[in-house]
Amino acid sequence: MKKLFKVLLFLTIYQAALYAQDIDSRVLLTINGKDFTAGEFLWLYEKNNSGSSKSSISEYLELYTLFRLKVENAIDAGMDQTDSFKDELKGYRKQLARNYLSDQDIKEELLQKAYTRYKEEINVYHILIKCPADALPSDTLAAFSKAMGIRERIKLGESFIAVAKGASDDPTARFNGGNLGYITVFQTPVNFEDVVYSMKPGNLSGPVRTSDGYHIIKVQDRRENSGKVKVAHIMKACPPGSSEEEIARAKAVIDTLYKQALSGFDFEDLARKYSDDKGSSSLGGELPWFGVGEMIHEFSEESFKLLRNGDISPPFRTIYGWHIVKRIGKEGPLPYEEARKVLESKMSHSYLESLSRKSFVDKLKKEYNFTIDNSKLNWFYSVADSAFRSGDYNWQDKNIPKGNIYTYANKAVSSNEFADFISSMGIRAYSNDSIKFINTLLDLKSYDDLIKYEDSILEEKYPEFGYLIKEFHDGILLFEISNKKIWSNLTKDSPGLRAYWESRKEEFLNEEEISGRIVTISPDAGKNKTKKLTKELKKIIRTDIEDNRISEDIRSGSKDLISVISGTFLKGENNIINKIKKSKGTSVVSDKGGTHIVYISEIKEAKPKTFEEARPYLIDDYQLLLENNWHKQLREKYDVKVNENVLNLLMEENS
Repeated sequence: MKKLFKVLLFLTIYQAALYAQDIDSRVLLTINGKDFTAGEFLWLYEKNNSGSSKSSISEYLELYTLFRLKVENAIDAGMDQTDSFKDELKGYRKQLARNYLSDQDIKEELLQKAYTRYKEEINVYHILIKCPADALPSDTLAAFSKAMGIRERIKLGESFIAVAKGASDDPTARFNGGNLGYITVFQTPVNFEDVVYSMKPGNLSGPVRTSDGYHIIKVQDRRENSGKVKVAHIMKACPPGSSEEEIARAKAVIDTLYKQALSGFDFEDLARKYSDDKGSSSLGGELPWFGVGEMIHEFSEESFKLLRNGDISPPFRTIYGWHIVKRIGKEGPLPYEEARKVLESKMSHSYLESLSRKSFVDKLKKEYNFTIDNSKLNWFYSVADSAFRSGDYNWQDKNIPKGNIYTYANKAVSSNEFADFISSMGIRAYSNDSIKFINTLLDLKSYDDLIKYEDSILEEKYPEFGYLIKEFHDGILLFEISNKKIWSNLTKDSPGLRAYWESRKEEFLNEEEISGRIVTISPDAGKNKTKKLTKELKKIIRTDIEDNRISEDIRSGSKDLISVISGTFLKGENNIINKIKKSKGTSVVSDKGGTHIVYISEIKEAKPKTFEEARPYLIDDYQLLLENNWHKQLREKYDVKVNENVLNLLMEENS
């Protein structure tokens, strides 16, 4: 019995799985012979139909059918063949495909690593020995030997700063002794950054290779991320090469401006008038938000020293001149979810993105059985001499082996294709080593081929990606056809909208307008005084009440006994006017608020609104009319069939 139960359970699960696969591929809707599957319908239903107002399957099918009819209408109109449509869809697809063409696990791991580094700032000194990426081996060795010699001098006791000023090829070292200030993630070349974050304060590195050359690095300090600061500054310029007299003159001016700022002069006005930084002076000296490593070291340090918004730094000097800085705002470091977006945007332009994509390509090679013919590869190694690598070669003189150098999936790349790639892209391989040169180009070619192949099958391999692209495709067309059929007819000068107004303009009336004056006597006046004031007010209410002396006793202590309202009132707008007969002349009415003397000077009867006045009230009704007419035309034009069996299955599953 147990065995039988297990078999039945297995069959039930197996049939359910088959059902789930089967229902997605079955046709739910057919429009003019074009089929739409239940899978596509369900994907949109679940994606766009949630919350307390969730539609039933049958209700949503009505909306979906109208949506499909409109898209078919756009296709019939040729809107999917325009260059603008193709370019827009291509842009969306490229953006969406990015996440499918990289190793997201690696990417997340790298983002976590980047955030760990982001939380820390490191004060770094360096000495640079220049050596281009494509330097000859002899030149590379000479630069490395020079870097090792410099490192040995520092190890033997010479001052790092003194050696940097005399020996570094970084031109700023003459002024800062090699001090780069505090840096954080993504601010230096990756090889440089990796070494820096592995060092402790006081450590001295060996030669570190970047595209600029060899670096000797010293870490001075490590601290927590300081966040970002926003400041305004005033600068008096005295760049490198300025005379002592020019430096002293700039210092004297900045000292005066500092005293004025402290004594209450407006800092922004001073910056506009006197700052030599033309990029910020017009903004009152205001600079964008920045963190460490984004400004020169001295400027950054003085800005972060300020404790409160409004604090002003004493004058300080950088290589650009003398400055004073006023703090405007301060923010702490970002939490991971917010920092992630910033780090990811920087990652896409860094080697970390290429690492993620390289890892992805390695997976593709395994998945698609990527195979290299080593005999062909060895032939390319053998012919890659110096002339070959410099581009000075003629393939016709070389007996390129026939056949494929590598294969993957159902694709193959011939030796001739690879030779053509070398001719066009060889300049991208910086190496004097023949094997490295060929391997670099082989990696580039195979990388591009695998990525392009994967990109070409994304819709087939990942149904959800296909649905997304289809949604963008249909969404763009829906917008275009709706704009043509509906929205363009709602514009201000639309003949259709004007004709619709003509047919209904008697329904759109301006409100009745009553012009006049209301004078109210407060209940505090008492019966006798109210009677006396009413008599006087009825005589003068047609004139300007404020210019008439009504009575010597219109006040009771600190209280005004009368109030006056003049103007134009719409029908139903004023409770006092609502209580009297609507006719020109004077009326008196009393209530809890006092006694009211009302004078009506003019009554404008309700009349039809002009087209411009009625237009805001017409839009919604006219749009609904246009849509209903369009829907009717679509139903008449296109043959719509619903597979009732599939619909019933969907309704049962989602009941």
